[in-house]
Amino acid sequence: MEPSKVWQNISGQEEMLDSLMREGNFSRLHSKHPLSKLRRTLWISIILAAVITLLYVPMIFLIPVWQVILSLIILVFYNLFIIKDSLKLYKKLPDTVIPDHSLKEELSMHYEGFMQWWRLQQRTSLFIYPVAATGGFIWGGMMGSGKPVEEFLYNPAMLSILGITLLVLVPLSYWFARILFQQMFGRHLKKLKQLIGSMES
Repeated sequence: MEPSKVWQNISGQEEMLDSLMREGNFSRLHSKHPLSKLRRTLWISIILAAVITLLYVPMIFLIPVWQVILSLIILVFYNLFIIKDSLKLYKKLPDTVIPDHSLKEELSMHYEGFMQWWRLQQRTSLFIYPVAATGGFIWGGMMGSGKPVEEFLYNPAMLSILGITLLVLVPLSYWFARILFQQMFGRHLKKLKQLIGSMES
């Protein structure tokens, strides 16, 4: 090839690269990567969890019912645990994928880490949903009936209703959490898994 044509090709490539960097196309392409979307969505969920936890704190001092206060304290500590675990995962998710080994191994590691994070939340939530439902039931029943907790709750009829409420709300909450997870993270995890699968073929 003639030197002039080689120089034209090099110049054309440099101009194209400058155009990409100047217009921000490189950043936009990177932002569409499943890992980048997962990292951004995870950060949003951490902020929401922190806001909800902060809303629980004043309620602990405003509601004069020890059963409800206990449920709120348990929820606060559970949320703090989830926030801490989520921040740990967030720090492991890279903003830019620079694999130490192969790209496939790197992506597989982050995918499995995310799934372990979600499985932990699923298991622990089965112990938290009954606590939240019981606290809400007691507070709502007291507000509706105008009776103290001993008079409202400590009778066979109300205890039976509480049991039925737990049987309904706990599975419903578990199901709703799965739907919410799929809406927030599911499609990005699916794309990430497909990307890993394409590297295996």
